[in-house]
Amino acid sequence: MAIPEVYADLSFAINFIMDFCILWATARLTGSQVVYKRIVFASFLGGIYALAYLIPGMEYWFSLFFKILFSCLMIIIALYPQNWAEFRKAFLYFYAINFIVAGASMAISYLLIDKQSGANLWYLWLPGGILTALAIGIFGQKYLLRQVLPALLRFDVELRFNNYHCQGKGFLDTGNNLRDPITNRPVIVAEYQFLKSCLPEDLREVLEIKQDENTMLDALGGCSWANRLRLIPFSSIGKKNGILLGVRADEIVVNNGSKDVFHQNMVVGIYREKLSSQGEYQFLIPAEIIENA
Repeated sequence: MAIPEVYADLSFAINFIMDFCILWATARLTGSQVVYKRIVFASFLGGIYALAYLIPGMEYWFSLFFKILFSCLMIIIALYPQNWAEFRKAFLYFYAINFIVAGASMAISYLLIDKQSGANLWYLWLPGGILTALAIGIFGQKYLLRQVLPALLRFDVELRFNNYHCQGKGFLDTGNNLRDPITNRPVIVAEYQFLKSCLPEDLREVLEIKQDENTMLDALGGCSWANRLRLIPFSSIGKKNGILLGVRADEIVVNNGSKDVFHQNMVVGIYREKLSSQGEYQFLIPAEIIENA
């Protein structure tokens, strides 16, 4: 049986190119700064590591443990993560891209085998793998930001007030730091147009009549739900000392994807405008509600 020839220069070039493309795509998807000198150096080390496999007696250094250890070194050199969270994210993306590129390359190799003539255009897997990695780096970030992440950060939310129920989509807002001044618990923000079907008629009338803040506060004191109302201070761009009207819900149910999480007597801030221009969600959920699940 003939032993296939392996060319060192070709092995180095293939591994260098693939490592470069995968590290570049990883940097793009993780939002890390793309420093080409670092990526080139890390890819160069990857090519050298691949060459070492051709040296007799070096098989020990190519066990699963050392392969993962060396890939960690490449990630650190190429992306220079600042903390454990950034490194973990880069590590997961690096291997995810590796598996996708490897799968695409194997599929291309299989498709290019001519079973009748026996011809095998195996060498075309390389440009196929390169194009896959480049496509992930160029288009993957946009898809991740526009489709994947928003879907992962949206949750089913149900509000319960006595016999009233409001169901909709909530978006996880890590910047939502609003708190009930009485209980110091986090506050969910909801669109008024979506929430108003759960509110009593006298409260809706006060909220929909254009009037100054003092007159509105006086009128709110006579509403049937006066004991549920809260005034929540907030600061935002263009408004340092704002007041958001909140109403206490009997129960808030958030489905985190695997189970329903129940929170009782939490305050819902009433927002007059649209939270999502496309109507994709009607609530802003503070991260603490999910974390404490």
